[in-house]
Amino acid sequence: MSDKDRLVLSTQKSVHKPIEVEIDGKIYSNRPLSRATFDEVQKYEEAALKGDIEALYKQVTVLIDVPMEVLNEIDIRDINSLLEYVMKKIIPPATKPTTDKEKKEKKTPKPGSNK
Repeated sequence: MSDKDRLVLSTQKSVHKPIEVEIDGKIYSNRPLSRATFDEVQKYEEAALKGDIEALYKQVTVLIDVPMEVLNEIDIRDINSLLEYVMKKIIPPATKPTTDKEKKEKKTPKPGSNK
């Protein structure tokens, strides 16, 4: 690795493409996804899991730059879908790692096969 090979990051601008959602034809993008952002999301998550609907809406406004007035017009189920979508974009579901045992099982012919 040469001195020129490195990942260059900035606290002002991310190297990642923005996460965008479209609501009534208007595109909204994510806010900066810093640790402070996730601390706030987590604070609201605890309340949302206890049934506080307002906290669910606040989680969305912490993550996406969309006015509360717009969110107030959206079905609560769509708010939940929006939140799930954004979180999956931020932290994709992990793919299950393949163990050595699983690799061997894939290579082993099944009973009754001609291999």
